Amino acid sequence: MSLSLPSRASGLLLGQVAAAGPGQGPAAAPSRLGLARILAEELLVPDPDLAVLARRWAAAADDAGLDTGAPRSVPEPGERATLPLHLLPVALLTFENPRTLTSLTWHLAALTHPSPDSAWGAVAVNVAAARLLQGHRDFVPDVIEALRNNEAPELLLEAVRRLPLLRQEHIDAVANSGSPAIGATCAALWAAHTEPRTGAALAWLEQLPAPLGSAAAAGAGLLGARDGIEALRIALGQRAVDLNAVKRLADQLARITPPDGRA
Repeated sequence: MSLSLPSRASGLLLGQVAAAGPGQGPAAAPSRLGLARILAEELLVPDPDLAVLARRWAAAADDAGLDTGAPRSVPEPGERATLPLHLLPVALLTFENPRTLTSLTWHLAALTHPSPDSAWGAVAVNVAAARLLQGHRDFVPDVIEALRNNEAPELLLEAVRRLPLLRQEHIDAVANSGSPAIGATCAALWAAHTEPRTGAALAWLEQLPAPLGSAAAAGAGLLGARDGIEALRIALGQRAVDLNAVKRLADQLARITPPDGRA
């Protein structure tokens, strides 16, 4: 039985909101849901202003894992590139338009995480999310094409090219390489591409080391888009998340018209 778009869309948002890497406490879920709500408020208008969106994100960051210095144009001295975890809902807005998805994701990432590894890692995750929302499980060729056509960092492109051949222990090695952004991107993509068990994939993502903490939210969002909200809800267990709020916001972002009487 094929999954519906509402199930995939809600699963994506639930994963992005509820999955927790090291050091991410119970306040992270409502904070991330708040960031997604701000995204809807600022982009579902005739003339969106990305700088205003970035400033609102920064002001609301709290425990959501977003740099409070946004918007900014250069990294701090000595800062290591990390994978943005707040940009996955962009895929809900743009999954039917690959060019817009790539451009919007990259520009928003550059406002909050000004590193090529971070920006193109976010693009890679969102391209994968778009394909999963469309019902396609093999997203690797599309991610490769998006990265290759836009001169993304070579290390990221090569890691994605090898993804279908890698086992979990190989991903562990990539995840602990010099770029946390590339490591987290590859971990999230591998979990959604290769590990068929929702719960096992989520458990592995959530135990990755702290520099790769954003891989849990990104990867869980991909798992939700792949397996639907019910499978991900079971894998997450009893976590304090407002499922009705998640479903309503996912429908809004993906422009899904709910049937009469839906919560």
